[in-house]
This record gives sequence, structure tokens and C-alpha cells, in this order.
Amino acid sequence: MIHRHILISLFLLILIPLSAKALPPPSPAGGGMLKLDENHDFVATVEAWFPNKQFKGLTAEAWIYFQEPPQPLSFWSIIGQEGRFNLVIHGNGGTLGAWGYDEDANGGPIVAGGTPLPKEEWVHVTAIYDASAGKGFNGKGGNWCCPGGHLIKSDKPFRIGGIIFQDPEQVRFGGENVKLRGYIDEVRISNIVRYVGPEWEVPKGRFEVDKHTISLWHFDEETGFNRFKDASGNGHHLWRSGVIGSLAVEAERKLTTTWGQLKR
Repeated sequence: MIHRHILISLFLLILIPLSAKALPPPSPAGGGMLKLDENHDFVATVEAWFPNKQFKGLTAEAWIYFQEPPQPLSFWSIIGQEGRFNLVIHGNGGTLGAWGYDEDANGGPIVAGGTPLPKEEWVHVTAIYDASAGKGFNGKGGNWCCPGGHLIKSDKPFRIGGIIFQDPEQVRFGGENVKLRGYIDEVRISNIVRYVGPEWEVPKGRFEVDKHTISLWHFDEETGFNRFKDASGNGHHLWRSGVIGSLAVEAERKLTTTWGQLKR
């Protein structure tokens, strides 16, 4: 019996460190995080995200963590909206890429390559748009080409993770768009170019709402939640892929109605 207890204790001592490695440490922003994998492949708004807005400038930023990059000849969508913009990780070395559709040129320049993203650590990634496309991570990068004009309109939902459709006649990234596997925290979208390269200060702590913030998600909801609150106050809440549909639409309408009645 004593030997059995010793063996069980040794097994638990081995198992605890393995379990501790299952989740990454909190991001520099603290709080919770969003896990994305084959089963929970994306979160998205129920309805179109700012469908009638023509953005002269846009910044999408997040903290991300992944153990391994996508396989060669594939890529992951981090943040994006079909037909308007996308921030991705390439399988060719785990590098960052971004594109945006210009109302005049019908697509800003692709920004790809560069230094591979570090793995097994939290990285602050940024997509920068002013009718062209730029990117950066951990405070380095930028957009130096062809400012001016507007990003085109899009009547599609906003999405984090998952697969964002590419027009086959205007493919922006080579390879297959596959489901992201990793962790994301603190996604903020701003209606300005918030960072100007080649270097800037990485935000400390939680992202804050200011007059330029149009969507912000902290992902501090309890485990098992399917709805993630937009902290900007603009009501663009996110839902997990498995519940998006008529159920989520009806729930969103009820929440909007209830909130409107409370404010009267």
C-alpha cells in the first residue's frame, strides 16, 4: 500500500508540470484569453461590422500566443473582415502579413515576410491601414507606402480566427487558409493609424477605450461563455462559431432591446 501511494504521488508530481504547460501564462494585459483550435475555430460579430463606413485610417492590434506556426503553404487569419482587410500569419517561417482593399486601387499592397514571429511567448501584433497596408509586432514595423484614400466598405461580419474568404481572382496570400491554433487576448480596433513606424511603444496593461476606439474585446469572460462583450460601447459583441446563426441573432436582438429599455 505504501509503495502504491508513493507511485501515485510521483505520477501526480510529473503530471502537474505537464498540465501547467497546457495553458500559456497570462498576456501582458492580464485577465483572460481566447483559445482557438479545430473545435473553437473563430469568433465573429452576428451582423455586418461598420458596413457603410469608409475608413481613412484603421489600426487592428492584439496579443497572440502560439506554440507552432502554420504549416508551409498555409496561413492563419488573426483578425479581419472579408473584402476589407486581414492580418495573417504565414506558414513560411511564421511571419506576419496584412492587406487592405483600397477604394481606388482595389487592394493595397501586400506586406509579407520579414522577421518570423517568436513562438511560445506573447507577441503584440499590429495591422495598420490608410488605404495601403502595413504591419508590425512588439513595437517595430509600420506603413510607409502610398497613404491616402479609403478602405472600401464591406457588409460582412468582423472575425477573429477561422477562415476569411479570398477572391480567387485577387488572391492576397499564397497557400491554404487553415484554422488558427493558439491564444488571443485584448483585440482593439481604432479608426486612426495609431502607430507610426519604424518603432513605437508597446501598450502596457489592458487596452483602453478612447475617442478613436471603435471595438475592443478583453476576453475576460468565464470559461464556457460563447459571447464576448465589446468594451468600446458600440455593441459589436462576438460569438463563437458554433452558436452563430438564428439563435445568436435573436439573443443579440433581445440584449439590444433590454439595454435600450434600461437606458430610458
